[in-house]
Amino acid sequence: MAGAALLVLMAGCGRDVRTHLHGPFPEKLSAWRLFSGNPASLTPNRGVVPYDLNTTLFTDYATKRRFVWMPPGTAAEYRADDAFEFPKGAILSKTFSYPDADLGSRERLIETRLLVNTGQGWVALPYVWNAAQTEATLQIVARPVEVNWRKPSGGNYDIHYQVPNANQCKECHDRNKITKPIGPKARHLNREMTYPEGTFNQLVYWTKIGYLRSAPEPAEDIEAGGLGRSLHGHA
Repeated sequence: MAGAALLVLMAGCGRDVRTHLHGPFPEKLSAWRLFSGNPASLTPNRGVVPYDLNTTLFTDYATKRRFVWMPPGTAAEYRADDAFEFPKGAILSKTFSYPDADLGSRERLIETRLLVNTGQGWVALPYVWNAAQTEATLQIVARPVEVNWRKPSGGNYDIHYQVPNANQCKECHDRNKITKPIGPKARHLNREMTYPEGTFNQLVYWTKIGYLRSAPEPAEDIEAGGLGRSLHGHA
């Protein structure tokens, strides 16, 4: 296998998601194959699942879109009070965008941050989108991005958007000097999300598709709100 990267591919189509367990990591976001079709649409590839959180950090009014992918046959282990334990090879992605006045108020993708569970633990990788919105490039230390933001209430606002470097990403996700996900916790994911199959509680859906193990049973109790009570009142 070429280079130092060890690749794990989903079975089947050669255009399925690709994860890298060792560096060097791809310079282009498209090499991970998380999305298909028009890059700027962020259409998830097979096995890439959107998710959202009940509580999020404020980031200068940016729109944030989150996705998760795990290698076939693997799943995250449920934790009631902490971030889930994800399998090796798992990828969490978060893309930041703004309605851009220069694009007729269409969303302009600014950066996509990947958090990858590699052979040496979690690695944070910031990818910055080009002006044409056709590709994002890995930039360990990125320059600020100027955004002509069209506010929902009307009017434009210039934003000097600072893309965090890889070390800053690590600092945010540091837990006892170990880089780990901080968002995917039961109390944050205990909410509904609309998928192609319909609208489900995210914890129910992750269990349904095999992405989560050991979540409280039964699933009906989750949908009825019982899980919210068991998760310390965070419904």
